[in-house]
Amino acid sequence: MRGWARTGLTLSILLTASIALAPSPQAQELKFGFTPVLGEAEMRAEFEPLMTYLSDVLARKVGLYIAKDYGDLRTQMESGAVDVGSFSPFAYVDAQRGGKIRIIAQSILDRSATYRGLIIARKDSGVRTVGDLEGKRFAFVDPKSASGYVYPRAMLVEKGVTPERYFKETIFAGGHDKVIAAVLDGRVDAGAIYDGALGVAKAKGVATDVLVVLSSTDPIPHDAIAVRLGLDDTLVRKLQAALVDLDKSEAGRRVIAQSTKKLTGHVVADDSVFDVVRRTAKIAGM
Repeated sequence: MRGWARTGLTLSILLTASIALAPSPQAQELKFGFTPVLGEAEMRAEFEPLMTYLSDVLARKVGLYIAKDYGDLRTQMESGAVDVGSFSPFAYVDAQRGGKIRIIAQSILDRSATYRGLIIARKDSGVRTVGDLEGKRFAFVDPKSASGYVYPRAMLVEKGVTPERYFKETIFAGGHDKVIAAVLDGRVDAGAIYDGALGVAKAKGVATDVLVVLSSTDPIPHDAIAVRLGLDDTLVRKLQAALVDLDKSEAGRRVIAQSTKKLTGHVVADDSVFDVVRRTAKIAGM
């Protein structure tokens, strides 16, 4: 065999081998992101079992991404670094404005599609109502948190209260657990959280019995699960089915059994479910 022929054959073999060894799109990791509603350790304990379940059902690795803050998940999905996102309600509404994601499902917790925001204080603070908070220090979660900012703010506005003028100081603690901690240690007099945060904190041994609920918001839709535009349609349908059928298999029921957030499943959802969040955000001036 002439030299050039041998060289061509060798190159052909190498090219074929490299194609065979290269990861196919099906083998690439799917990134599933979540807004940081809990601390990182709690987030991993809560959502890693779901990632394992999805990896098995989809026959491809599904990796967990914990967003740095409520706006980061939108940024990561718009850049293509994250493929699927579980957005808290207002974070979803904000991200949907960008036109680069679409909703496929909604989380159901404790067999309910809605939850509420709470305003809490210490029992020994002397604060008994929202009217007692004038001139006090107050903690919100994040500007894009529905239960930790948007809904409590709208509730205050409807009571004729402008937080920037009403409170002596407002902070964004960055997490519902951090708001609870700030109230407990006296850094703030009161704070806004989602109603399930107290149960999560109590399960961790936090002394939630010293807290009192001053007020609760209107019902809020639970988290929206959305995919980035351009993600393979067949994969999206399989993902949606895996989420909706979570409670229909032994593996899925194990995920539910381990959930500290009391996840009981998912349902197919339409964007219009979150119109109530948009209306509330408008009341809040956002």
